[in-house]
Amino acid sequence: MTGAHTRLPALALLLAVSIPFLFVKLRMALLDPDEGLYASIAQEMLGRADWIIPHVNGLPYLEKPPLYFWLTALTFWLFGQSEWAVRLWSALATLGTVLLTWRIGQRLYGRRAGLLAGLILATVAGNALYVRKASTDQLFVFCLTLAMYGFLRDVERPDRGRARFLCFYAGAALAVLAKGFIGLVFPVLIAGIGLLFARRRLAPRELNWGAGLALFALIAVPWHLLAAWRSGTLFEFYVLDNHLLRFLNARRFVEDDVPISTPGFLVASFLWAFPWGAFILARPGPDPSPLARWRPTLVAWVVVIVGLFALSRFKHEYYALPAFPALAVLTGAAWASRRDIGRWLAVGLVGCTLVGAWAIWAGGRLTPAQAMTGLAELNVYYRILLEQGVPFPFPSARPFGRLLEMLGLTLLAGWGLAALCWARGWRRGSFVTLLAVAAVITGLILHLLALVEPHHSARAISEAITARAGPADVIVVEGSLEYSPALPFYTGRRVLLVNGDVGYFSFASKLPEAAGVFIGTRDLIGLWDGPRRVFLVVRRPRGQSVVAALPPARVHEVGHYGSRWLYSNR
Repeated sequence: MTGAHTRLPALALLLAVSIPFLFVKLRMALLDPDEGLYASIAQEMLGRADWIIPHVNGLPYLEKPPLYFWLTALTFWLFGQSEWAVRLWSALATLGTVLLTWRIGQRLYGRRAGLLAGLILATVAGNALYVRKASTDQLFVFCLTLAMYGFLRDVERPDRGRARFLCFYAGAALAVLAKGFIGLVFPVLIAGIGLLFARRRLAPRELNWGAGLALFALIAVPWHLLAAWRSGTLFEFYVLDNHLLRFLNARRFVEDDVPISTPGFLVASFLWAFPWGAFILARPGPDPSPLARWRPTLVAWVVVIVGLFALSRFKHEYYALPAFPALAVLTGAAWASRRDIGRWLAVGLVGCTLVGAWAIWAGGRLTPAQAMTGLAELNVYYRILLEQGVPFPFPSARPFGRLLEMLGLTLLAGWGLAALCWARGWRRGSFVTLLAVAAVITGLILHLLALVEPHHSARAISEAITARAGPADVIVVEGSLEYSPALPFYTGRRVLLVNGDVGYFSFASKLPEAAGVFIGTRDLIGLWDGPRRVFLVVRRPRGQSVVAALPPARVHEVGHYGSRWLYSNR
């Protein structure tokens, strides 16, 4: 059989496993604060036909480079505006990363290891969550993996001539457009360390610098030049504030953002890599082939990503995701060699027994405060709520307790069965059992998203506004739009922000485009008493919000929708 024919069964299996893991439930309502922002930016990009400066609610928004917005706007143009179209590129990028991981593993460790690596990456817990959250992160992971695939594929291939390393340069350039300058730092640093470990010096000609840098510049430079030409102020903010000062957690405005601690980051990284992260220290079998000397590059890949963010003063719980392709290859190679798997299955059995028993016990006794603390370790939004002193925002902690109990049962039964299969010599059965554990955990994550969707989503309140509002009516949001950015997307209207010049919008409020968007309490009172109908969206109870300053006789509560209240002046 030819190489292409031997790859077809592996490809079919990867797709059969990956598609249900990655593409189910993409039609959920957008979960603010993040997803509505990406949807609204893509919507305005398409409506304005402005592909250089992203906008949200009519305001320039240069916190992120534009690649994800470009792709989402293109999807809107082709298929219409919808929630699945917003999330599509997170899922497609992750599928692309799975396929690249398969090829990297195949090249460095063989066909079996490559297939297992792809299956592992498709089923880690972190991907179950983050493919269903529209963001630049999964796209960045794909671009970084593309760059590293290009490096590892071509480093021993001088016969590729002028095409050598072009995939590396293209991947790095796309990573810059996906996430910023870190898209260049990571692949260069990882590849450089890989060359040091391999004790290999490549001359500039061997690195194909001329064609490579030209390709990199062709992809990455034009947007940066055009953005700087359009607005030097915005570009300076993008370069200095959003890259250097963010890494140092020293931004020039007070940001409603609470980074996770270093221990919390490391624990969360392990959880997102579950169940396969338990085998990261398992050793693959020895191999004297020349390609084996490039395997330490994978270790460097993991250490660079996790290490730099662990040292950074600003990080979130998902910042280790770019290391997962390398982790998947290392783990897949260990499973293919079967060298240390039994030992780490035994260690995992002890851990899962203890954690599983605790989860069952704690799930039945879970209090709202404990549930809030747990959510805060998994999502920055709840850390912000904790810091603001906001109580547990759900009616009961019991549904979260049931999820914890189900997780405990899954750990006890699933890992126990995997260990039993291994002990009986059923190696394939052990791996398939862990795939089943990953599937159950994915189902639990989807159920968790369904639980929090009413609180996060602005779809219900947007539908209530759309059903009542006329063309001349006004929508006002109290506070930062960052907590309800899906409102412009769902309503198709620009909203006014009362006391909303906070966070990023404290910077945006000083731009020329902000005229008439930001108002104070007195402005709202005047608007409320005027001839136009006003819809006011707030996230705090009536007595604690700007509603308390309005004339009580003219305040009419339309409804309570998750975390938001809707009022009208008539």
